[in-house]
Amino acid sequence: MRRLGRFCLTKAIVLLTALFATSAMAEAVHITYGYHPYWTGGWNGVIIKHRELWKKHLPEGSTVTFEAHLTGPPMVNALLADKMQIGTMGDMPSFVATTKRRVGDVRLVSVPMFSNGQNCNKIVVSADAPEFATHADAMAWLKGKPFAVHRGTCANRFVLAAIAKGGFAPSKVLNMPIEVIASNFEAGKLDAAAMWEPHARRAVELGHARYASTGAPWGETDADFTLMRQDFIENHPEAAIGWMKAEIEAVQFMIENPEETARIIADETVGYTPQTAWSALYEKNGEAIGGDPVNYVGKMVFDDEVLALMTKGYAFLHSVKVLRSPEVPDDAYNAMPITEALKQMGLTAPVGEIRGAPRKVVE
Repeated sequence: MRRLGRFCLTKAIVLLTALFATSAMAEAVHITYGYHPYWTGGWNGVIIKHRELWKKHLPEGSTVTFEAHLTGPPMVNALLADKMQIGTMGDMPSFVATTKRRVGDVRLVSVPMFSNGQNCNKIVVSADAPEFATHADAMAWLKGKPFAVHRGTCANRFVLAAIAKGGFAPSKVLNMPIEVIASNFEAGKLDAAAMWEPHARRAVELGHARYASTGAPWGETDADFTLMRQDFIENHPEAAIGWMKAEIEAVQFMIENPEETARIIADETVGYTPQTAWSALYEKNGEAIGGDPVNYVGKMVFDDEVLALMTKGYAFLHSVKVLRSPEVPDDAYNAMPITEALKQMGLTAPVGEIRGAPRKVVE
């Protein structure tokens, strides 16, 4: 038995030595990473950057260039051209990126944010709109009024789905960039629109608009995805897994450190205070606007809820003539990096959630 014990111990030491040697020998990578500081779903990328979480998970000697983007399409183009190897963005541009295989093979690799319509699917109304007692009252007030939304986005998909389900009946849907929507609310020239966070929260905090609805009453979910080039995953699997570990830690940090997260976001963005950042992600969405108790789920993996959202998303992009096919492409996602990262960290998905909290002062 003593000999057997010594043999097992020796074998374990050999295996651990080999494992550490493999990790140490992993080739250094030089990544350009695209992230979205003006979208709550993309804030994990801001945390990875400011907390330098990537440094302990990528091979020694690796470097990362962080590129901030206002919207997803520029990141899609950079990924396809191999000017960017990893990017985190909203669901609609993420889906588009997976359909250009002749140009570049880009895969979804994780779902850092998923919610019951609490992040992208927000309807806001002008500040001088009536005070609505119920969510139904707000929807009735929208009838016959023009309604603005940024075309081709998660908010656009949500709005059309809600209208199709009989949620409200605007006179027309105006295609308007998110920044123009904000400026029109400020000028008092707009009755209602769909906005994603934190744009919606900023308009509310500045007194230009009020919340009227989330996506929850219609079962319209929203999500954020991280994408990688397939050749990057194949050539640098250790780095791909390492980045997923950094992302998991970033999501956990956001869940555990709301006020510090808000200050980091305010430091990264222009025109956003820690209060606005905190409220955009952590403040409870009340029942009067169809709020859900949970604001954010660190889902990470491609479960049935995510696959259902993907099915809706690709079909929507086809309906607005962005994609040729309504079907989810074969191999749209590569779950290896996130699955292996969770396994190595001893975790299961989801890795946590952010429940809405009563408003508090954050400075």
